[in-house]
Amino acid sequence: MARIPTLSRRKWTRQTAAHLALRAGFGPTPRQLDLLEQMSPEEAVHSFLHYQAESTRNEAPSWFHAKQAADRFPKGMTRKAFYQLEKEERQQRQREQRKEQRNQLEESREWWLNRMVNQPKGLEEKLTLFWHGHFATSIQKVKAPYPMLLQNVMFREKGRGSWAEMLTSVSIDPAMLIYLDNARSTQRKPNENYARELMELFSLGEGNYSEEDIRNAARAFAGWSVNGNRWIFEERVNQMDTGRKVFLQKNGRFTGQDILSIIVEQPVASDFLAERMWSFFASQTPNPGAIKDISRSLKDSNFDLGVALNTLFTHEDFYHPSVIRSQIKSPVQLTVQLVRTLNAQAPSGKQMVRACNQLGQKLFEPPSVKGWDGGAAWITASTLSTRYNLAENFIAQKGSFVAENILPDRTISRQELRKLLFDRFYFSPLREQEQRAMDAYLAQMPPASDWDRPQFVEVLQHLVQQPQYQLC
Repeated sequence: MARIPTLSRRKWTRQTAAHLALRAGFGPTPRQLDLLEQMSPEEAVHSFLHYQAESTRNEAPSWFHAKQAADRFPKGMTRKAFYQLEKEERQQRQREQRKEQRNQLEESREWWLNRMVNQPKGLEEKLTLFWHGHFATSIQKVKAPYPMLLQNVMFREKGRGSWAEMLTSVSIDPAMLIYLDNARSTQRKPNENYARELMELFSLGEGNYSEEDIRNAARAFAGWSVNGNRWIFEERVNQMDTGRKVFLQKNGRFTGQDILSIIVEQPVASDFLAERMWSFFASQTPNPGAIKDISRSLKDSNFDLGVALNTLFTHEDFYHPSVIRSQIKSPVQLTVQLVRTLNAQAPSGKQMVRACNQLGQKLFEPPSVKGWDGGAAWITASTLSTRYNLAENFIAQKGSFVAENILPDRTISRQELRKLLFDRFYFSPLREQEQRAMDAYLAQMPPASDWDRPQFVEVLQHLVQQPQYQLC
């Protein structure tokens, strides 16, 4: 068996430690970076992967645990009772429910962003964000926040467990069943939407299945639905197709679970997932060697996602200069990292939600079943301006508090000041041209000991508004 090339201890630096913290999480605090730098690469990766010990307890919104939240109709009514109401009263009940659900959606977004800010390392939430984009499901079609948050919790629980279990959990997830129309799929009219996206976008990739495979998989999933009154999976036996089916060159009376098991067995399945993991955590430029190593670790571990992540984060190519500082920060990454970089009390959840929405990443509302395009798509003329204003607003609001945390000693030399600020905001040396530009900017400022609050805020704004701060 070929050896997987891992990063050696002698190549482990402050820059590589920061790179791990940025990609496996949302960026380190200065204290975390100090600790990571003293570890070996394996120890550092282990500290991220075994996040339960440090996981911040941040319970889901109170309404999520209330009985009524799990009901599909207003105030715990059954479908029959709801449709027996007079039309006017039914419409009023629906308006009230929609208003309540809008509030619940905003509270869900605030809750999740605060979890991202408060988790010590962040991989738990970064993985949840990865799966949210991979198995993209939107509130626009699902309508209700409860099943969306239920799915979010499932991603967190299954995020680094078994790939086979994840596929099963997604396939019976109420939000997904509704989003891709399987909840309405019957033996007589099997809906092909979920079967198609399951193979094309979630597990195998285009070209690795046939139209016949889609039709027969859809037959196998017929009857997998959602309870009429509650947001729970329901297997409708009378709507299931028990006939023989041919799927990926196998023949049998396959159920939906059989279909999922056959998919996982496909040689291309591990390659597909490994490529998706590399694209999200490392680079949108494929690296065939690294992807093959991650894929092999998936197969050899019986599709253990934690093992695959360990291979990814310890892989030598993950720390290649072409990968470090090559990603354009997503709106969520930018917003959460900025709060953590400033080491200040987070802005209100509403402010963070508004920022992500304006920058083009509405949590629980990806633009399509393909998720977000990411990369250069995050930067447009309007979003770039908003990115710069985001930094200004966050820093201005917390200016004095940020100053005390970032620069407690105002008597340091200009050279020490530059090193401290670069280390805090960029985590690595800038290119020579960037350093000269920053030196020229700091040279026209008075000594740090003479800075007043507006000047300090101006310097921090200048740092985060540079093009290099948009990269991680």
